[in-house]
Amino acid sequence: MAIGLSFNLGTLSAAEGEKQLPSRITEAKVFLSGVQVVRTASATIPAGSSTIVFTGLAQGVDPQSIQVTGKGGYNILSVNHRINYLTESPKKKEIEELQERIKKFEKDYAFEKAMQDVWVNEEQLLNKNSAIGGQQNGLTAAQLTAVNDYVRERLKITKTNWLAQQEKLNSLHVEAEKLRQQLSTLQSQAPRPTSEVVVEITSSVEVSATFAITYYVGGAGWIPAYDLRAKGVGQPIDLLMKAQVTNNTGEDWSKVELSLSSGNPTLGGVMPNLTPWTLYTHRAKELQSVTIASGRRTKATSDAPPAAAYSEMDEKKYEDMEANYVVNNTVAYRTTTSEFVIETPFTIPSDGVPHTVGVKNHSIAASYKHYATPKLDKDAFLYARTTGWEDLNLLPGEANVFFEGTFVGQSYLQLDMPKDTLDISLGRDKGVVVERVKRKASNEKAVIGGSRTVTIGWDLTVRNTKGTSVDLEVRDQHPMSPQSEIEVKLVEKGGAAVNENNGMLIWNINLAAKETKKLGFAYTVKHPKDMPVILE
Repeated sequence: MAIGLSFNLGTLSAAEGEKQLPSRITEAKVFLSGVQVVRTASATIPAGSSTIVFTGLAQGVDPQSIQVTGKGGYNILSVNHRINYLTESPKKKEIEELQERIKKFEKDYAFEKAMQDVWVNEEQLLNKNSAIGGQQNGLTAAQLTAVNDYVRERLKITKTNWLAQQEKLNSLHVEAEKLRQQLSTLQSQAPRPTSEVVVEITSSVEVSATFAITYYVGGAGWIPAYDLRAKGVGQPIDLLMKAQVTNNTGEDWSKVELSLSSGNPTLGGVMPNLTPWTLYTHRAKELQSVTIASGRRTKATSDAPPAAAYSEMDEKKYEDMEANYVVNNTVAYRTTTSEFVIETPFTIPSDGVPHTVGVKNHSIAASYKHYATPKLDKDAFLYARTTGWEDLNLLPGEANVFFEGTFVGQSYLQLDMPKDTLDISLGRDKGVVVERVKRKASNEKAVIGGSRTVTIGWDLTVRNTKGTSVDLEVRDQHPMSPQSEIEVKLVEKGGAAVNENNGMLIWNINLAAKETKKLGFAYTVKHPKDMPVILE
């Protein structure tokens, strides 16, 4: 059995006797920032000492994270890391293929151009012979007509064929330019340096061996996202957790065992420990004052007697105590994380583009309720109240909300709050109509002495046009007075629950199918008659 090692890795240069061993990525555990990659390889190890080099790893590999384990009758003596700056472009084969195709297009273009020139030469020859024939004496009219007819027909053929050749040339030029642009794009992408892991091993006999190389690399991460689908009122909500996974490591992940972790190795896994905090002051009459300026301590002369000036020992004591403010000892404390395993092998290229990965489906029980605030909006809004979030180990993220097969909008699941109930807006429901009308008869103004009293009332009408009953919460408000000169009194609450602290009125009602109900409230405001007050 081989021994797994993790070393403080140094930098090596290529040496003779090294055997390059190809490996492939089989696992990728993606953190919120970074990824842990597992590569596997196999080889036949000769008896004695050997040096194996695993090539093609990402440049950003953290050398301290590299671990090499394996199976077989051999021992791993050392593991080292180095950078290969002479790596050929990973698109080399594609570049060579493009260059060959461009050469073929150029060859075809030259051939078609030569054929076009043939038709041009024939046209020039026909024109020349036609002119000479017309100058000859002794030709009859019939003979001259025959010559002209022949030349005309041949010119038609040469012109037609010239145009056909020109179409071929244009087509070849367009295709060749596309290939040249693609080639220019690939050639402009300078090949990245790659990491290499050099492993020294020893074996008493020739053996078949397998290797697993594990390491952490930045340039990757994932962001949670969700789809919330409510098929209808009274039914549970289907939640699809998704992940936007980005790979910009320089390594393509092809059909790997993919998992997503809520951990973030870049934050560290230790908890800080508080040290004693001691306040220290100086007596102005006994000690020199200390001024901190531009990062340096300078002594400023005080009026204290020379005998009371604080000594170098006091200065050192102050420095030592000042250090207690900025130096914190730490104790190891491992944080806990959630991990989501993708059951199907997944492919994510190193293109820096977010790729959507479906993570898990959940069915969540929900209760539905309509809310209306007619003072601000005439429409009623449907909300779903769900519970049990703390058992799903989900992370905060944006959510696309669908109701009855229609996209409603986007929301944000604030799942890191210490609560198990979440309200999800399902948008406007045109099936519930709410109206708010000011009472004209109740709008009375009375002036007594220096005060004016105004009575204002509102009638609210709610109507359910749907074929099923709905639970509706209607919200409104009466004004509050911040000044003693202004007195507000709620004279009619219409069965609403009233919050005396903020003036909110809330009606919780059940509307049967096609039912209409009327609500209302009124209040009086008494204020100085010469003081303008906004009453509505």
